[in-house]
Amino acid sequence: MNKLKYVLPILLVGNILCMMDVSIMTIVIPEIQTAFSVSLSDLSWTVNVYTIVFAALIIPFGRLAERWGQHRIVFLGLMTFGFGSLMTGLAPNLAFMLVARGIQSIGAAIIIPTSMVIALDLSNADNRNKVVAALAGSQGLAVALGPAVGGFVAQYLDWRWVFYINLPFIIVLLVIYPFVLNIRRETRRAVKIDWLGASLSCIFLTTLSLGLIKANDWGWTSLTIVTMFIASGLTFILFIVQELHTPSPMINLSLFKNRNFTASGIALLLSNYLLGGMVILIPTLLTKVQGETELNAALLITPYSVSVMLTVIMTSLLIKRINQKILIGLGFIIIAGSYLLIAHLNLSQGYHRLIIADILLGIGYGLVAATANILVASDFHGRALTDSQSVANILRQVGFIIAIALFTSVLSTNINTAKQNTITYAHQQIQTLDIQQALKNKMLTKVDQKLSPNDSQSNRANNNTMSISVDTTKIKHQALDTAYQKQLQLAATQLHTNIDNIPEPVKHIIYQKVSNVALPRIEQDIQQTKNQLNTTISHIKDHFIIESRQAFMSVYQVMIIVPILSLLLLFVFKKMQPKR
Repeated sequence: MNKLKYVLPILLVGNILCMMDVSIMTIVIPEIQTAFSVSLSDLSWTVNVYTIVFAALIIPFGRLAERWGQHRIVFLGLMTFGFGSLMTGLAPNLAFMLVARGIQSIGAAIIIPTSMVIALDLSNADNRNKVVAALAGSQGLAVALGPAVGGFVAQYLDWRWVFYINLPFIIVLLVIYPFVLNIRRETRRAVKIDWLGASLSCIFLTTLSLGLIKANDWGWTSLTIVTMFIASGLTFILFIVQELHTPSPMINLSLFKNRNFTASGIALLLSNYLLGGMVILIPTLLTKVQGETELNAALLITPYSVSVMLTVIMTSLLIKRINQKILIGLGFIIIAGSYLLIAHLNLSQGYHRLIIADILLGIGYGLVAATANILVASDFHGRALTDSQSVANILRQVGFIIAIALFTSVLSTNINTAKQNTITYAHQQIQTLDIQQALKNKMLTKVDQKLSPNDSQSNRANNNTMSISVDTTKIKHQALDTAYQKQLQLAATQLHTNIDNIPEPVKHIIYQKVSNVALPRIEQDIQQTKNQLNTTISHIKDHFIIESRQAFMSVYQVMIIVPILSLLLLFVFKKMQPKR
Protein backbone atom coordinates (compact mmCIF):
# COMPACT_ATOMS: atom_id res chain seq x y z
CA MET A 1 0.00 0.00 0.00
CA ASN A 2 2.89 2.39 0.78
CA LYS A 3 4.18 2.07 -2.78
CA LEU A 4 0.67 2.30 -4.25
CA LYS A 5 0.08 5.73 -2.71
CA TYR A 6 3.03 7.07 -4.74
CA VAL A 7 2.26 5.16 -7.94
CA LEU A 8 -1.50 5.75 -8.10
CA PRO A 9 -1.34 9.56 -8.55
CA ILE A 10 1.01 9.11 -11.52
CA LEU A 11 -1.32 6.60 -13.14
CA LEU A 12 -4.38 8.74 -12.41
CA VAL A 13 -2.89 11.83 -14.03
CA GLY A 14 -1.77 9.79 -17.05
CA ASN A 15 -5.25 8.31 -17.46
CA ILE A 16 -6.95 11.69 -17.14
CA LEU A 17 -4.71 13.31 -19.76
CA CYS A 18 -5.23 10.46 -22.24
CA MET A 19 -8.99 10.24 -21.85
CA MET A 20 -9.49 14.00 -21.78
CA ASP A 21 -7.99 14.24 -25.25
CA VAL A 22 -10.85 12.09 -26.56
CA SER A 23 -13.32 14.93 -26.00
CA ILE A 24 -11.31 18.11 -25.41
CA MET A 25 -11.27 19.02 -29.11
CA THR A 26 -15.04 19.06 -29.51
CA ILE A 27 -15.38 22.64 -28.30
CA VAL A 28 -12.38 24.18 -30.13
CA ILE A 29 -13.07 22.60 -33.52
CA PRO A 30 -14.55 25.87 -34.93
CA GLU A 31 -11.30 27.74 -34.12
CA ILE A 32 -9.15 25.03 -35.69
CA GLN A 33 -11.43 24.99 -38.72
CA THR A 34 -10.86 28.72 -39.18
CA ALA A 35 -7.10 28.38 -38.68
CA PHE A 36 -6.73 25.57 -41.24
CA SER A 37 -9.53 26.67 -43.62
CA VAL A 38 -10.95 23.15 -43.90
CA SER A 39 -14.46 21.70 -43.78
CA LEU A 40 -16.01 20.39 -40.57
CA SER A 41 -16.25 16.95 -42.15
CA ASP A 42 -12.50 16.84 -42.79
CA LEU A 43 -11.68 18.28 -39.37
CA SER A 44 -13.80 15.64 -37.62
CA TRP A 45 -11.01 13.19 -38.43
CA THR A 46 -8.89 14.77 -35.69
CA VAL A 47 -11.36 13.24 -33.23
CA ASN A 48 -11.97 10.07 -35.24
CA VAL A 49 -8.29 9.18 -35.68
CA TYR A 50 -7.65 9.43 -31.95
CA THR A 51 -10.64 7.26 -31.07
CA ILE A 52 -10.09 4.63 -33.76
CA VAL A 53 -6.35 4.12 -33.19
CA PHE A 54 -6.88 4.10 -29.44
CA ALA A 55 -9.53 1.37 -29.61
CA ALA A 56 -7.65 -0.75 -32.16
CA LEU A 57 -4.32 -0.87 -30.28
CA ILE A 58 -5.48 -1.45 -26.69
CA ILE A 59 -5.37 -5.27 -26.93
CA PRO A 60 -1.96 -5.58 -28.68
CA PHE A 61 -0.27 -3.16 -26.29
CA GLY A 62 -1.85 -4.84 -23.29
CA ARG A 63 -0.20 -8.08 -24.35
CA LEU A 64 3.13 -6.49 -25.31
CA ALA A 65 3.31 -4.92 -21.86
CA GLU A 66 3.66 -8.39 -20.37
CA ARG A 67 6.58 -9.16 -22.66
CA TRP A 68 8.44 -5.85 -22.56
CA GLY A 69 7.65 -4.90 -18.97
CA GLN A 70 4.59 -3.05 -17.75
CA HIS A 71 6.50 -0.25 -16.03
CA ARG A 72 8.75 0.27 -19.01
CA ILE A 73 5.94 0.37 -21.57
CA VAL A 74 3.87 2.90 -19.56
CA PHE A 75 6.95 5.14 -19.38
CA LEU A 76 7.26 4.78 -23.16
CA GLY A 77 3.57 5.54 -23.50
CA LEU A 78 3.95 8.78 -21.53
CA MET A 79 6.80 9.85 -23.78
CA THR A 80 4.80 9.00 -26.91
CA PHE A 81 1.71 10.82 -25.69
CA GLY A 82 3.75 13.89 -24.74
CA PHE A 83 5.49 13.98 -28.12
CA GLY A 84 2.16 13.60 -29.91
CA SER A 85 0.68 16.45 -27.84
CA LEU A 86 3.57 18.73 -28.76
CA MET A 87 3.30 17.88 -32.46
CA THR A 88 -0.48 18.38 -32.44
CA GLY A 89 -0.07 21.82 -30.90
CA LEU A 90 2.57 22.75 -33.49
CA ALA A 91 0.55 21.39 -36.44
CA PRO A 92 0.66 23.82 -39.42
CA ASN A 93 -2.12 22.01 -41.33
CA LEU A 94 -4.72 19.27 -41.05
CA ALA A 95 -2.57 16.45 -42.47
CA PHE A 96 0.17 17.13 -39.92
CA MET A 97 -2.38 17.25 -37.10
CA LEU A 98 -3.91 13.90 -38.09
CA VAL A 99 -0.49 12.20 -37.88
CA ALA A 100 0.21 13.90 -34.55
CA ARG A 101 -3.17 12.86 -33.15
CA GLY A 102 -2.38 9.30 -34.23
CA ILE A 103 0.86 9.45 -32.20
CA GLN A 104 -1.07 10.78 -29.23
CA SER A 105 -3.57 7.91 -29.42
CA ILE A 106 -0.77 5.34 -29.61
CA GLY A 107 0.55 6.71 -26.33
CA ALA A 108 -2.94 6.56 -24.81
CA ALA A 109 -3.42 2.96 -25.98
CA ILE A 110 -0.17 2.05 -24.20
CA ILE A 111 -0.95 3.87 -20.95
CA ILE A 112 -4.62 3.15 -20.24
CA PRO A 113 -4.86 -0.68 -20.04
CA THR A 114 -1.49 -1.27 -18.39
CA SER A 115 -1.99 1.43 -15.75
CA MET A 116 -4.93 -0.48 -14.30
CA VAL A 117 -2.94 -3.73 -14.16
CA ILE A 118 0.04 -2.06 -12.43
CA ALA A 119 -2.24 -0.44 -9.83
CA LEU A 120 -4.14 -3.67 -9.16
CA ASP A 121 -0.92 -5.65 -8.81
CA LEU A 122 0.12 -3.23 -6.07
CA SER A 123 -3.26 -3.30 -4.31
CA ASN A 124 -4.68 -5.76 -1.82
CA ALA A 125 -8.13 -7.14 -1.06
CA ASP A 126 -8.98 -4.18 1.19
CA ASN A 127 -8.21 -1.36 -1.23
CA ARG A 128 -8.71 -3.09 -4.60
CA ASN A 129 -12.23 -1.69 -5.09
CA LYS A 130 -11.07 1.84 -4.31
CA VAL A 131 -8.17 1.58 -6.77
CA VAL A 132 -10.40 0.32 -9.59
CA ALA A 133 -13.01 2.98 -8.86
CA ALA A 134 -10.39 5.72 -8.81
CA LEU A 135 -8.79 4.77 -12.14
CA ALA A 136 -12.04 3.97 -13.93
CA GLY A 137 -13.81 7.00 -12.52
CA SER A 138 -10.96 9.25 -13.58
CA GLN A 139 -11.50 8.14 -17.17
CA GLY A 140 -15.18 9.08 -17.18
CA LEU A 141 -14.37 12.30 -15.35
CA ALA A 142 -11.71 13.15 -17.93
CA VAL A 143 -14.06 12.64 -20.89
CA ALA A 144 -16.58 14.95 -19.22
CA LEU A 145 -13.91 17.52 -18.31
CA GLY A 146 -12.60 17.67 -21.88
CA PRO A 147 -15.09 20.21 -23.30
CA ALA A 148 -14.95 22.24 -20.07
CA VAL A 149 -11.16 22.50 -20.10
CA GLY A 150 -11.25 23.21 -23.83
CA GLY A 151 -13.75 26.00 -23.19
CA PHE A 152 -11.52 27.72 -20.63
CA VAL A 153 -8.46 27.38 -22.85
CA ALA A 154 -10.33 28.70 -25.91
CA GLN A 155 -11.52 31.72 -23.93
CA TYR A 156 -8.15 32.83 -22.55
CA LEU A 157 -5.46 31.18 -24.70
CA ASP A 158 -4.87 30.05 -28.27
CA TRP A 159 -6.50 26.75 -29.31
CA ARG A 160 -3.02 25.16 -29.54
CA TRP A 161 -2.81 25.27 -25.75
CA VAL A 162 -5.49 22.59 -25.64
CA PHE A 163 -2.59 20.26 -26.47
CA TYR A 164 0.30 22.17 -24.91
CA ILE A 165 -1.27 21.93 -21.44
CA ASN A 166 -0.46 18.21 -21.47
CA LEU A 167 3.28 18.85 -21.64
CA PRO A 168 4.09 20.16 -18.12
CA PHE A 169 2.13 17.26 -16.60
CA ILE A 170 3.91 14.72 -18.81
CA ILE A 171 7.34 16.18 -18.00
CA VAL A 172 6.67 15.99 -14.25
CA LEU A 173 5.43 12.40 -14.58
CA LEU A 174 8.50 11.35 -16.57
CA VAL A 175 10.84 12.87 -13.97
CA ILE A 176 9.09 11.21 -11.02
CA TYR A 177 8.29 7.87 -12.68
CA PRO A 178 11.77 6.19 -12.49
CA PHE A 179 12.00 6.96 -8.76
CA VAL A 180 8.64 5.34 -8.04
CA LEU A 181 8.52 2.36 -10.42
CA ASN A 182 11.33 0.00 -11.29
CA ILE A 183 12.08 0.28 -15.01
CA ARG A 184 15.57 -1.22 -15.46
CA ARG A 185 15.21 -4.36 -13.34
CA GLU A 186 11.55 -5.00 -13.89
CA THR A 187 10.47 -8.63 -14.10
CA ARG A 188 9.23 -9.58 -17.57
CA ARG A 189 7.29 -12.57 -18.78
CA ALA A 190 8.35 -14.66 -21.75
CA VAL A 191 4.91 -14.68 -23.34
CA LYS A 192 4.13 -15.52 -26.94
CA ILE A 193 2.33 -12.91 -29.00
CA ASP A 194 -0.61 -13.95 -31.10
CA TRP A 195 0.24 -11.66 -34.01
CA LEU A 196 -2.58 -13.00 -36.19
CA GLY A 197 -5.09 -12.37 -33.44
CA ALA A 198 -3.62 -8.90 -32.87
CA SER A 199 -3.93 -8.08 -36.58
CA LEU A 200 -7.50 -9.36 -36.76
CA SER A 201 -8.53 -7.38 -33.66
CA CYS A 202 -7.01 -4.20 -35.13
CA ILE A 203 -8.80 -4.68 -38.45
CA PHE A 204 -12.08 -5.50 -36.71
CA LEU A 205 -12.01 -2.47 -34.41
CA THR A 206 -10.74 -0.11 -37.13
CA THR A 207 -13.40 -1.06 -39.70
CA LEU A 208 -16.15 -1.10 -37.06
CA SER A 209 -15.13 2.29 -35.64
CA LEU A 210 -14.65 3.89 -39.03
CA GLY A 211 -17.94 2.50 -40.32
CA LEU A 212 -19.91 3.74 -37.31
CA ILE A 213 -18.29 7.18 -37.26
CA LYS A 214 -18.61 7.92 -40.99
CA ALA A 215 -21.86 6.08 -41.76
CA ASN A 216 -23.89 9.24 -41.37
CA ASP A 217 -21.65 11.24 -43.72
CA TRP A 218 -21.13 8.55 -46.35
CA GLY A 219 -24.56 6.91 -46.05
CA TRP A 220 -25.47 3.84 -43.99
CA THR A 221 -26.27 1.87 -47.16
CA SER A 222 -23.32 3.14 -49.23
CA LEU A 223 -20.97 0.53 -50.67
CA THR A 224 -18.04 1.80 -48.59
CA ILE A 225 -19.89 1.61 -45.26
CA VAL A 226 -21.52 -1.75 -46.03
CA THR A 227 -18.09 -3.12 -47.01
CA MET A 228 -16.62 -1.89 -43.72
CA PHE A 229 -19.34 -3.53 -41.67
CA ILE A 230 -18.97 -6.80 -43.60
CA ALA A 231 -15.20 -6.65 -43.10
CA SER A 232 -15.61 -5.97 -39.38
CA GLY A 233 -18.05 -8.88 -39.05
CA LEU A 234 -15.80 -11.32 -40.90
CA THR A 235 -12.64 -10.30 -39.01
CA PHE A 236 -14.54 -10.59 -35.71
CA ILE A 237 -15.57 -14.15 -36.55
CA LEU A 238 -12.01 -14.99 -37.63
CA PHE A 239 -10.67 -13.42 -34.43
CA ILE A 240 -12.95 -15.59 -32.29
CA VAL A 241 -11.92 -18.72 -34.21
CA GLN A 242 -8.25 -17.81 -33.87
CA GLU A 243 -8.54 -17.12 -30.13
CA LEU A 244 -10.30 -20.44 -29.53
CA HIS A 245 -7.59 -22.45 -31.26
CA THR A 246 -4.32 -20.66 -30.54
CA PRO A 247 -2.32 -21.72 -27.44
CA SER A 248 -1.47 -18.04 -26.68
CA PRO A 249 -4.63 -16.01 -27.41
CA MET A 250 -4.72 -12.22 -27.28
CA ILE A 251 -7.81 -12.53 -25.07
CA ASN A 252 -8.86 -15.52 -23.05
CA LEU A 253 -12.46 -15.93 -24.16
CA SER A 254 -13.24 -17.95 -21.07
CA LEU A 255 -13.54 -14.56 -19.35
CA PHE A 256 -17.01 -14.31 -20.83
CA LYS A 257 -18.11 -17.41 -18.95
CA ASN A 258 -18.11 -15.18 -15.91
CA ARG A 259 -21.57 -13.61 -15.83
CA ASN A 260 -20.44 -10.64 -13.76
CA PHE A 261 -17.65 -9.88 -16.24
CA THR A 262 -19.97 -10.08 -19.26
CA ALA A 263 -22.72 -8.00 -17.69
CA SER A 264 -20.27 -5.44 -16.31
CA GLY A 265 -18.58 -5.11 -19.71
CA ILE A 266 -21.92 -4.40 -21.37
CA ALA A 267 -22.75 -1.93 -18.59
CA LEU A 268 -19.49 -0.10 -19.28
CA LEU A 269 -20.30 0.09 -22.99
CA LEU A 270 -23.80 1.42 -22.31
CA SER A 271 -22.76 3.91 -19.64
CA ASN A 272 -20.04 5.36 -21.88
CA TYR A 273 -22.52 5.45 -24.75
CA LEU A 274 -24.89 7.50 -22.59
CA LEU A 275 -22.02 9.67 -21.38
CA GLY A 276 -20.93 10.27 -24.98
CA GLY A 277 -24.45 11.41 -25.83
CA MET A 278 -24.08 14.34 -23.46
CA VAL A 279 -20.45 15.18 -24.24
CA ILE A 280 -21.02 15.16 -28.01
CA LEU A 281 -24.25 17.15 -28.32
CA ILE A 282 -24.69 19.51 -25.37
CA PRO A 283 -21.63 21.73 -26.07
CA THR A 284 -22.80 22.07 -29.69
CA LEU A 285 -26.32 22.93 -28.57
CA LEU A 286 -25.03 25.63 -26.24
CA THR A 287 -22.54 27.23 -28.64
CA LYS A 288 -24.24 26.79 -32.03
CA VAL A 289 -27.91 27.19 -31.14
CA GLN A 290 -27.92 29.17 -27.90
CA GLY A 291 -25.02 31.37 -28.97
CA GLU A 292 -23.06 30.84 -25.74
CA THR A 293 -19.30 31.29 -25.64
CA GLU A 294 -17.08 28.27 -25.22
CA LEU A 295 -16.38 29.37 -21.65
CA ASN A 296 -20.05 29.64 -20.72
CA ALA A 297 -20.73 26.26 -22.34
CA ALA A 298 -17.87 24.80 -20.31
CA LEU A 299 -19.26 26.23 -17.06
CA LEU A 300 -22.72 24.84 -17.79
CA ILE A 301 -21.47 21.26 -18.12
CA THR A 302 -18.89 21.43 -15.32
CA PRO A 303 -21.42 20.29 -12.65
CA TYR A 304 -21.45 16.92 -14.41
CA SER A 305 -17.73 16.48 -13.84
CA VAL A 306 -17.99 17.29 -10.13
CA SER A 307 -20.88 14.87 -9.62
CA VAL A 308 -18.94 12.07 -11.38
CA MET A 309 -15.95 12.57 -9.11
CA LEU A 310 -17.98 12.62 -5.91
CA THR A 311 -20.14 9.66 -6.94
CA VAL A 312 -17.14 7.50 -7.83
CA ILE A 313 -15.63 8.17 -4.39
CA MET A 314 -18.94 7.38 -2.70
CA THR A 315 -19.46 4.21 -4.75
CA SER A 316 -16.01 2.84 -3.92
CA LEU A 317 -16.86 3.24 -0.22
CA LEU A 318 -20.36 1.75 -0.43
CA ILE A 319 -19.83 -1.15 -2.82
CA LYS A 320 -18.98 -3.59 -0.03
CA ARG A 321 -22.08 -2.59 1.93
CA ILE A 322 -24.73 -2.41 -0.81
CA ASN A 323 -25.75 -5.05 -3.32
CA GLN A 324 -23.98 -4.15 -6.58
CA LYS A 325 -27.14 -4.80 -8.61
CA ILE A 326 -28.84 -2.01 -6.68
CA LEU A 327 -26.01 0.42 -7.46
CA ILE A 328 -26.02 -0.36 -11.19
CA GLY A 329 -29.81 -0.38 -11.46
CA LEU A 330 -30.09 2.89 -9.55
CA GLY A 331 -27.42 4.40 -11.81
CA PHE A 332 -29.30 3.58 -15.01
CA ILE A 333 -32.57 4.87 -13.52
CA ILE A 334 -30.91 8.19 -12.62
CA ILE A 335 -29.40 8.43 -16.13
CA ALA A 336 -32.89 7.86 -17.57
CA GLY A 337 -34.16 10.69 -15.35
CA SER A 338 -31.38 12.94 -16.65
CA TYR A 339 -32.23 12.14 -20.26
CA LEU A 340 -35.91 12.80 -19.51
CA LEU A 341 -35.01 16.27 -18.23
CA ILE A 342 -32.80 17.02 -21.24
CA ALA A 343 -35.51 15.78 -23.62
CA HIS A 344 -37.95 18.35 -22.23
CA LEU A 345 -35.66 21.32 -21.63
CA ASN A 346 -37.03 24.81 -22.22
CA LEU A 347 -33.81 26.77 -22.69
CA SER A 348 -35.70 30.02 -23.25
CA GLN A 349 -36.42 29.94 -19.50
CA GLY A 350 -32.79 29.47 -18.44
CA TYR A 351 -30.35 26.65 -17.78
CA HIS A 352 -31.29 25.47 -14.29
CA ARG A 353 -32.90 22.25 -15.59
CA LEU A 354 -29.85 21.56 -17.76
CA ILE A 355 -27.59 21.89 -14.72
CA ILE A 356 -29.81 19.50 -12.75
CA ALA A 357 -29.72 17.06 -15.69
CA ASP A 358 -25.90 17.35 -15.78
CA ILE A 359 -25.65 16.51 -12.11
CA LEU A 360 -28.04 13.56 -12.39
CA LEU A 361 -26.17 12.17 -15.39
CA GLY A 362 -22.90 12.42 -13.48
CA ILE A 363 -24.36 10.62 -10.48
CA GLY A 364 -25.89 7.89 -12.65
CA TYR A 365 -22.73 7.40 -14.69
CA GLY A 366 -20.58 7.34 -11.56
CA LEU A 367 -22.74 4.63 -9.98
CA VAL A 368 -22.75 2.40 -13.07
CA ALA A 369 -19.18 2.90 -14.25
CA ALA A 370 -17.51 2.65 -10.85
CA THR A 371 -19.44 -0.48 -9.89
CA ALA A 372 -18.99 -2.17 -13.28
CA ASN A 373 -15.26 -1.43 -13.34
CA ILE A 374 -14.84 -2.99 -9.92
CA LEU A 375 -16.82 -6.09 -10.95
CA VAL A 376 -14.86 -6.47 -14.21
CA ALA A 377 -11.64 -6.86 -12.23
CA SER A 378 -12.92 -8.46 -9.04
CA ASP A 379 -12.61 -12.15 -10.01
CA PHE A 380 -9.28 -12.07 -11.90
CA HIS A 381 -5.55 -11.97 -11.30
CA GLY A 382 -2.40 -12.08 -13.41
CA ARG A 383 -2.86 -12.48 -17.14
CA ALA A 384 -6.64 -12.82 -16.79
CA LEU A 385 -6.64 -9.40 -15.10
CA THR A 386 -4.71 -7.91 -18.03
CA ASP A 387 -7.19 -9.43 -20.47
CA SER A 388 -10.18 -8.20 -18.48
CA GLN A 389 -8.84 -4.64 -18.45
CA SER A 390 -8.09 -4.70 -22.19
CA VAL A 391 -11.65 -5.81 -22.95
CA ALA A 392 -13.11 -3.28 -20.51
CA ASN A 393 -11.18 -0.43 -22.15
CA ILE A 394 -12.26 -1.51 -25.62
CA LEU A 395 -15.90 -1.63 -24.55
CA ARG A 396 -15.63 1.89 -23.10
CA GLN A 397 -14.23 3.18 -26.39
CA VAL A 398 -16.75 1.28 -28.51
CA GLY A 399 -19.53 2.78 -26.39
CA PHE A 400 -18.21 6.26 -27.08
CA ILE A 401 -17.74 5.52 -30.80
CA ILE A 402 -21.30 4.21 -31.13
CA ALA A 403 -22.52 7.36 -29.38
CA ILE A 404 -20.71 9.55 -31.93
CA ALA A 405 -22.30 7.60 -34.76
CA LEU A 406 -25.87 7.23 -33.52
CA PHE A 407 -26.37 10.53 -31.71
CA THR A 408 -24.99 12.57 -34.61
CA SER A 409 -26.98 10.49 -37.10
CA VAL A 410 -30.27 11.09 -35.28
CA LEU A 411 -29.37 14.76 -34.82
CA SER A 412 -28.57 15.13 -38.52
CA THR A 413 -31.99 13.73 -39.43
CA ASN A 414 -33.66 16.01 -36.89
CA ILE A 415 -31.80 19.10 -38.11
CA ASN A 416 -32.83 18.37 -41.69
CA THR A 417 -36.43 18.08 -40.50
CA ALA A 418 -36.04 21.36 -38.62
CA LYS A 419 -34.73 23.01 -41.77
CA GLN A 420 -37.59 21.68 -43.87
CA ASN A 421 -40.12 22.86 -41.31
CA THR A 422 -38.47 26.29 -41.29
CA ILE A 423 -38.50 26.44 -45.10
CA THR A 424 -42.25 25.73 -45.09
CA TYR A 425 -42.81 28.37 -42.42
CA ALA A 426 -40.61 30.89 -44.28
CA HIS A 427 -42.48 30.38 -47.54
CA GLN A 428 -45.78 31.00 -45.79
CA GLN A 429 -44.50 34.16 -44.11
CA ILE A 430 -42.81 35.58 -47.20
CA GLN A 431 -45.86 35.05 -49.42
CA THR A 432 -47.97 37.20 -47.07
CA LEU A 433 -45.60 40.20 -47.38
CA ASP A 434 -46.82 43.30 -49.19
CA ILE A 435 -43.69 43.62 -51.37
CA GLN A 436 -42.71 43.10 -54.99
CA GLN A 437 -42.96 39.50 -56.22
CA ALA A 438 -39.37 39.69 -57.50
CA LEU A 439 -38.17 40.49 -53.98
CA LYS A 440 -40.29 37.66 -52.58
CA ASN A 441 -38.73 35.25 -55.06
CA LYS A 442 -35.26 36.43 -54.11
CA MET A 443 -35.96 35.87 -50.43
CA LEU A 444 -37.46 32.44 -51.09
CA THR A 445 -34.39 31.44 -53.07
CA LYS A 446 -32.03 32.57 -50.31
CA VAL A 447 -34.01 30.74 -47.65
CA ASP A 448 -33.97 27.53 -49.70
CA GLN A 449 -30.22 27.83 -50.27
CA LYS A 450 -29.32 28.56 -46.66
CA LEU A 451 -31.50 25.79 -45.29
CA SER A 452 -30.62 23.20 -47.90
CA PRO A 453 -29.76 19.76 -46.44
CA ASN A 454 -26.67 19.87 -48.65
CA ASP A 455 -25.40 22.99 -46.91
CA SER A 456 -22.01 22.50 -45.23
CA GLN A 457 -23.60 23.38 -41.89
CA SER A 458 -26.50 20.95 -42.32
CA ASN A 459 -25.67 19.06 -39.15
CA ARG A 460 -25.18 22.15 -37.04
CA ALA A 461 -27.88 24.61 -36.17
CA ASN A 462 -26.47 28.13 -36.28
CA ASN A 463 -28.03 31.30 -35.00
CA ASN A 464 -26.71 33.21 -38.03
CA THR A 465 -27.86 30.71 -40.65
CA MET A 466 -30.84 32.86 -41.60
CA SER A 467 -28.89 36.08 -42.17
CA ILE A 468 -30.42 37.52 -45.38
CA SER A 469 -29.48 40.90 -46.86
CA VAL A 470 -31.64 42.86 -49.33
CA ASP A 471 -30.23 45.53 -51.66
CA THR A 472 -32.65 48.38 -50.85
CA THR A 473 -30.48 50.86 -52.81
CA LYS A 474 -31.29 49.02 -55.99
CA ILE A 475 -35.00 49.00 -55.10
CA LYS A 476 -34.82 52.76 -54.46
CA HIS A 477 -33.19 53.45 -57.82
CA GLN A 478 -35.68 51.24 -59.64
CA ALA A 479 -38.68 52.97 -57.99
CA LEU A 480 -37.26 56.42 -58.71
CA ASP A 481 -36.52 55.51 -62.32
CA THR A 482 -40.06 54.17 -62.75
CA ALA A 483 -41.55 57.43 -61.43
CA TYR A 484 -39.16 59.47 -63.61
CA GLN A 485 -40.03 57.52 -66.77
CA LYS A 486 -43.72 57.98 -66.03
CA GLN A 487 -43.29 61.78 -65.76
CA LEU A 488 -41.18 61.86 -68.92
CA GLN A 489 -43.90 60.03 -70.80
CA LEU A 490 -46.51 62.48 -69.45
CA ALA A 491 -44.36 65.45 -70.52
CA ALA A 492 -43.82 63.96 -74.00
CA THR A 493 -47.58 63.56 -74.41
CA GLN A 494 -48.19 67.15 -73.38
CA LEU A 495 -45.51 68.41 -75.81
CA HIS A 496 -46.78 66.14 -78.61
CA THR A 497 -43.37 64.54 -79.04
CA ASN A 498 -41.48 61.46 -77.90
CA ILE A 499 -39.21 61.10 -74.90
CA ASP A 500 -36.00 61.16 -76.92
CA ASN A 501 -36.85 64.64 -78.28
CA ILE A 502 -37.31 66.21 -74.85
CA PRO A 503 -34.40 68.61 -74.24
CA GLU A 504 -31.89 67.51 -71.59
CA PRO A 505 -32.45 70.65 -69.43
CA VAL A 506 -36.16 69.81 -69.32
CA LYS A 507 -35.38 66.19 -68.45
CA HIS A 508 -33.13 67.40 -65.63
CA ILE A 509 -35.88 69.66 -64.25
CA ILE A 510 -38.37 66.78 -64.43
CA TYR A 511 -35.91 64.48 -62.61
CA GLN A 512 -35.38 67.04 -59.85
CA LYS A 513 -39.14 67.49 -59.39
CA VAL A 514 -39.67 63.72 -59.33
CA SER A 515 -36.86 63.33 -56.80
CA ASN A 516 -38.25 66.04 -54.55
CA VAL A 517 -41.80 64.69 -54.67
CA ALA A 518 -41.40 60.93 -55.10
CA LEU A 519 -38.19 60.25 -53.18
CA PRO A 520 -39.62 60.79 -49.66
CA ARG A 521 -42.53 58.51 -50.50
CA ILE A 522 -40.19 55.95 -52.04
CA GLU A 523 -37.92 56.02 -48.97
CA GLN A 524 -40.96 55.63 -46.73
CA ASP A 525 -42.10 52.64 -48.77
CA ILE A 526 -38.59 51.19 -48.68
CA GLN A 527 -38.40 51.65 -44.91
CA GLN A 528 -41.74 49.87 -44.57
CA THR A 529 -40.43 47.10 -46.81
CA LYS A 530 -37.24 46.85 -44.73
CA ASN A 531 -39.28 46.68 -41.54
CA GLN A 532 -41.41 43.91 -43.03
CA LEU A 533 -38.30 42.03 -44.16
CA ASN A 534 -36.50 42.42 -40.83
CA THR A 535 -39.56 41.33 -38.90
CA THR A 536 -40.09 38.33 -41.16
CA ILE A 537 -36.42 37.34 -41.07
CA SER A 538 -36.44 37.68 -37.28
CA HIS A 539 -39.49 35.41 -37.10
CA ILE A 540 -37.83 32.88 -39.41
CA LYS A 541 -34.66 32.93 -37.27
CA ASP A 542 -36.66 32.44 -34.09
CA HIS A 543 -38.58 29.61 -35.72
CA PHE A 544 -35.34 27.92 -36.78
CA ILE A 545 -33.82 28.29 -33.31
CA ILE A 546 -36.91 26.72 -31.74
CA GLU A 547 -36.88 23.93 -34.33
CA SER A 548 -33.14 23.40 -33.79
CA ARG A 549 -33.55 23.17 -30.03
CA GLN A 550 -36.26 20.60 -30.56
CA ALA A 551 -33.97 18.72 -32.95
CA PHE A 552 -31.47 18.27 -30.10
CA MET A 553 -34.14 17.50 -27.50
CA SER A 554 -35.70 14.87 -29.76
CA VAL A 555 -32.45 12.91 -29.80
CA TYR A 556 -32.76 12.37 -26.07
CA GLN A 557 -36.44 11.55 -26.40
CA VAL A 558 -35.39 8.68 -28.67
CA MET A 559 -32.35 7.61 -26.63
CA ILE A 560 -34.10 7.54 -23.25
CA ILE A 561 -35.08 3.96 -24.04
CA VAL A 562 -31.41 2.89 -23.74
CA PRO A 563 -30.94 3.40 -19.97
CA ILE A 564 -34.39 1.88 -19.38
CA LEU A 565 -33.57 -1.26 -21.39
CA SER A 566 -30.16 -1.38 -19.67
CA LEU A 567 -31.97 -2.46 -16.49
CA LEU A 568 -32.36 -5.89 -18.13
CA LEU A 569 -28.64 -6.40 -17.41
CA LEU A 570 -29.53 -6.91 -13.78
CA PHE A 571 -30.86 -10.34 -14.72
CA VAL A 572 -27.48 -11.27 -16.26
CA PHE A 573 -25.47 -10.61 -13.12
CA LYS A 574 -25.16 -13.54 -10.81
CA LYS A 575 -26.64 -13.18 -7.36
CA MET A 576 -24.55 -10.74 -5.36
CA GLN A 577 -24.71 -9.75 -1.75
CA PRO A 578 -22.94 -6.91 0.02
CA LYS A 579 -19.76 -7.98 1.77
CA ARG A 580 -19.55 -6.88 5.37
